[in-house]
Order: sequence, then structure tokens, then C-alpha cells
Amino acid sequence: MRLLFVNYEYPPLGGGGGVACRDVAVELARSHQVHVLTTAADGLARAEEVDGVRLWRVPVIGRHARARASLASLLSFHPSAVRRGAELCRAHDFDLVASWFAVPSGTVGHRLARRFGLPHAVLIMGSDVYGPTMWYAPPQNPLLSPVVRRVLNGADLRTAPSRDLAAKALTLHRVTAPIEIVPHGVQRWQGPLPTRAPGGPLELVTVARLVARKRLNTLLETVAALGDLDLRLTLVGDGPERRELEAQAQELGLTARVRFTGYVDDATKHALLAQADLFVLASAHEGFGIVYLEAMQHGLPVVATADGGQADFLEDGRTGRLVQAGTAQHLADAIRDLARDPALRAQIAARNRHIAAEHSVAATAQRYAALFARLAGQRQPAAVVAGRAGDRAARVN
Repeated sequence: MRLLFVNYEYPPLGGGGGVACRDVAVELARSHQVHVLTTAADGLARAEEVDGVRLWRVPVIGRHARARASLASLLSFHPSAVRRGAELCRAHDFDLVASWFAVPSGTVGHRLARRFGLPHAVLIMGSDVYGPTMWYAPPQNPLLSPVVRRVLNGADLRTAPSRDLAAKALTLHRVTAPIEIVPHGVQRWQGPLPTRAPGGPLELVTVARLVARKRLNTLLETVAALGDLDLRLTLVGDGPERRELEAQAQELGLTARVRFTGYVDDATKHALLAQADLFVLASAHEGFGIVYLEAMQHGLPVVATADGGQADFLEDGRTGRLVQAGTAQHLADAIRDLARDPALRAQIAARNRHIAAEHSVAATAQRYAALFARLAGQRQPAAVVAGRAGDRAARVN
């Protein structure tokens, strides 16, 4: 198959939705042609091939940070991507268009698919249907929700990585078409890992973009509430809230107990996970949570909030602890319980490694390949599309 993926974020830009797209694209590129239409940024080539995937980056307004898109960049992605996408569709005989995120990617994919007679798949990722901390995201934005509804109902295939996201699309945006559940997979880390030295403080780690939805301010309050424990927290990631969080850590007297690494490469990330005792995250919502699986493959028990797609594979008491969002004391109690029970942590570690192994990128890519192959069989022949375009032009004239 010849596939055109549209995703306004693709690594090194963005978060989990971009990572999921990259992992599936690389896996599918082993046996299919995969092109990705995405956002340009300083230091990134406009066109290149990486790991067998052909990347086409289009200019947008106001994309200055890798961790997060600006509103201007989201709005300007549509016209820029439609123009470049039309050129790609004329140059390559694609079998379908797959849009990662209903907005802004989905509006681009919808336009290209209808123009060139291609099947259109929309892959819901998270903030495209539910962004509780972003005023401009659906469903808070009354202008976007109808767009999301039209894009999803008008697609030939809709998928979501979790039951939570599928339910939110159906209820919050009144989507009437069925949604397939395709869980994300995680890449098994094959590189060398450091050996954890015995003893020392309890090592907590989180991997996240430093944005409001992650509620990292609550996590710092949690560490402050655990003053009776010998522990350290490593915050892996970057984002617009870094200065505020560093100031908060200083105000709480946590500078010796909290470390901010900023953006790190995959090797460093996995090394930090391998040296930790617990993975902790206090998000207001997660569409799925690939970072949980990354931590679980290293045997880390997970302490997390319960609202989101992570509930599909995290279970309170079995994979760690799940607590209600926004409560530093509940997080602190959960961490304290696990800190005092190394035998329970060892049991959870074995279970989490097994769960992570079941969520492989290869399995996710195979599921998408089957769905895409079914769609590709519905593609209209190019001659039919051209004939219909000529009929429309004749009626206009």
C-alpha cells in the first residue's frame, strides 16, 4: 500500500500522538510506502527520509517550541498542508489518507481525500476531542466541536487508542459513526542500560511535556507532602511551564529533591527509567499514555491519576496505584504505601513488564495495516475520479 499520513506533529515535535505516528509509520514502512505530511520547524529539513518514512514538512506560523504547538501554527497548518498535500497526491498514487488527530490534521486529510477520491481514516489521539486545560481545544471551543463532528462522521474509518477517548468523541461531539479501538504500542528498548546501585533514596521519575494538562505542580506538592521519606523526583521533559515549575520547587524547598532534565534523547530517557523505583504522573487527563508503558517495560510500578485511556491497562493495586486527579495528598499516600512495601513493588514489576510486552508497536501496526487494507480496497479508480471532476467542470461551464 501507498499511505499518506497527515499529522501536524511528528518527532521531534509534539508528544505522544506524534510518537505513536512515528512508531507505526516506521513499522509499516518495512512493507509499504509511507509518506508523512507534517509541520516544519527550525533545524528540520523540509523533505527527507528517516527510517524508511518519507517526511514532508510544511511551513506554519508561530511554531517556536518543540514541545507544544501555538494556536497560530495550528490554524496555518491547514492551508499549507492542503497545498503541499495536493502536490504529493498528484505525484504519488496513494491508496488512502490517514489523519492523526481529528483537528487540525483531519480537516487536511478530509480535503485531500475528497479531492483525489481516496478513502480517509481519522485516528483520534486525545486533545483533538478532549483538552480539559486548553481553552481553544474541543469541547471548550464551540467553533471546533462541529468541525470535529463533521470530520469524524465524514471519514471512512475512525479509530481511538482507548475506550475513554472513543466515548468522549461519541458523547461530547455527538459522533454517530462507529469507532474502532486500536491501542498504542510501545517500542522495546534494545540499547544498554545502567545498573541501579543498591541503597540510596527512593527514586521517582516522570516523563512528560511541561504543560498544564500534566498537573506537574500537583506532583511537586506531592513531593513536599512526603517530607518524611528519603526520595528524589526526576522530571524528564520540557515545555512552556518549566520556569514556573522550577520557581515552585524553589518556593517549596525542593531544589535538592527535584531535578529537571529538560528534553533528553531516547537513550537517556530509558537510562533514567531504568534507575528509578516508581513512575509518577498527575495528569488531568491522558488519551492513552505511552509513557506508562515505557516505564512498565522497565518494571516500574505506576502511580497515576485515573481519568483517561490509561485505565484500559492500569489497575489500582495490580500495576501500582490509581488516584483521583488533582489531589496531592492522595498521590502522596499512594507513593508512601508502595515505598514501604518492596515485596509488592517486586510483584508489580514482573506484572508490568508482561503488560508492556503485550502492547507492541508491531501488533498495533498490524492492526492498522489490516484496517487500511480494507479501506484501500474501497478506493475509487483514478479514471472515475477524473471523470467526475470533468463532469463538474462541464456543469459549471
